[in-house]
Amino acid sequence: MNCTTCGSSAIGGYLHSDIGEILQCKSCKSVFLSPGQQDAKAESLYSQDYFTEREGYFFHDGVVDGSGQESSHVADFRAGLALIEAQSLPSRSLLDVGCATGSFLSLAKVNGWHCHGVEVSAFAAAQARERTGCEIFCGKLEDAPFGRGSFDAITMWDLLEHLPDPLQGLEKARRLLKPSGLLLVNTPNENSLLRQLARLLYRGSGGFITTPVNRLYHRYHLHYFAAEPLGMLFRRAGFELVEMAIKPIPMSRGRISPATRLAMKALSVAERLLHAEYELLVLARNPVQAATSAVKAGSAARQPDPGSRQATSA
Repeated sequence: MNCTTCGSSAIGGYLHSDIGEILQCKSCKSVFLSPGQQDAKAESLYSQDYFTEREGYFFHDGVVDGSGQESSHVADFRAGLALIEAQSLPSRSLLDVGCATGSFLSLAKVNGWHCHGVEVSAFAAAQARERTGCEIFCGKLEDAPFGRGSFDAITMWDLLEHLPDPLQGLEKARRLLKPSGLLLVNTPNENSLLRQLARLLYRGSGGFITTPVNRLYHRYHLHYFAAEPLGMLFRRAGFELVEMAIKPIPMSRGRISPATRLAMKALSVAERLLHAEYELLVLARNPVQAATSAVKAGSAARQPDPGSRQATSA
């Protein structure tokens, strides 16, 4: 077993939750669920129930439903889109990977982007098509039929932590980006105050207090990134970092009770003061030189060898 972030084989225990053993790379400090505990068929996890359980988040967000009352995560989407648009890209083709029911796609489409989506859940993909009118590929990113250099921008909102191989996902995204194209990724921050407190309670109690850890380390998330290993992962995938920021979690996103939501609002104040907020937002660029070299290499690979049987028969 090797770390998917840095390739090291120096892997050790981190903590134990309801779903099994959580491991950590001793070299780069990446954290991940033991591969033996990962569900081989990720699409089976994202059934209709996964989305209807948080109906307010996935359906009644004020973007598509016409209510005019936008949920807090929509402001997050607007800020992310503004960050991309501030880079003055020459055109506006966008792919949202893990597009769920299409809220971000709807927002981008209204702003003049030509949008496509990728979604592993058949239920959510159908909802996104109906709600946005965009072309949605139902399946995994590595199987998506888009050609190299198809998009100016790619977004992954709360997706990277769900991927069995995040490096492979980022490399695929870079191939789909045009030279100087942008990738925006939002993912939980392993060094957030909330996670630090959960681990402190777990370890300080000798593994007796497990509820916070079980809520934060669950079967849907396979990887947990702090800022430094996440930056390493992007660079290893060939990206150039433009910006990395920490930010609070929108309260409309979590599967939590009203009482817990109130407590988290109070905790978010402490997170901001300590610069240990719950999420990481990364904007990265596909370097022009690397992208051009990749395109040339791909073209050369497709050219038949004049001495080959294929060339002769042609």
